[in-house]
Amino acid sequence: MAKLTKVMSTACKLINLPYNKCNLENYSKIFHKYFGSLDFIRNPNLPCQLMSGTNPHAGIVKTPNKGNIYIIGKGILFDSGGLDIKLRGMSDMTGDKAGAVIALSVANYLKGNVVAVCPITTNLLQSSQITPGDEIKIGKKIVKVTNTDAEGRLILAEAISTLNVSKDDIIITVATLTGSVGYAIGDRATGIFTKSSKLARLFSEAAFEAKEEAWLLPMWDYLEKEYYKGKIIVNSNDKIKCGAVEAALFLKTFVPNPENFIHLDIAYSAFDENKRATGVPIKSLINFVRKLK
Repeated sequence: MAKLTKVMSTACKLINLPYNKCNLENYSKIFHKYFGSLDFIRNPNLPCQLMSGTNPHAGIVKTPNKGNIYIIGKGILFDSGGLDIKLRGMSDMTGDKAGAVIALSVANYLKGNVVAVCPITTNLLQSSQITPGDEIKIGKKIVKVTNTDAEGRLILAEAISTLNVSKDDIIITVATLTGSVGYAIGDRATGIFTKSSKLARLFSEAAFEAKEEAWLLPMWDYLEKEYYKGKIIVNSNDKIKCGAVEAALFLKTFVPNPENFIHLDIAYSAFDENKRATGVPIKSLINFVRKLK
């Protein structure tokens, strides 16, 4: 228990670090201090680098262990919204790296067959190479960027597309992804998205045991058929009112075996009323992965 408490405390500390203390120039040193050796994938064609003006320090961070459970954590060190600039709440966007910190924390704590894969970048105004209307190839899909502030799903999709997975491997995405999840289930709960009744049940049980609120939200087939079956898809669609569902369906498009995919939207649950990190859903994820083994 003492070790887990330390993991939670360290994760909160890292998530709360402002950008001038955890940025593209020094985050690898900070992460190495807390998580040990990490592998890096750097490619100028990755959206995570395009968002940072092909900054050589942007890319995908992976834990070196091998396994069949992949936790993909969103690591936006600071999010201004890019050219679709945020009109409010920007000072809280240093916490947009919560998904990556949580993924690395869980993988480092459990080790074994758990691998953290975390795209790390920024979404700033002055350095961004992504503009509305751009078309980017991710995996086998062409994504038209309709909103630069829907950047998290781009880099998560890219990270998923780099994986060499078998049909039995589990893919978990964890991200501060959409504000709309809070409108759906409140400001304390984690949104659960999966087409697998087994994964939904196991994570719900894991969250209950961890005393962390979580709730299953639908991934409607009609939305997927209408908007995500073509070769060219958009990263944000104003026609879809349920933004959290939209983001989850977008990610599912890039998963080789959707029946083994679960997405966790922690845009609200990762923070308290003062916008300080809570460490949620680290305990739930640890319980969940143990149930999968």
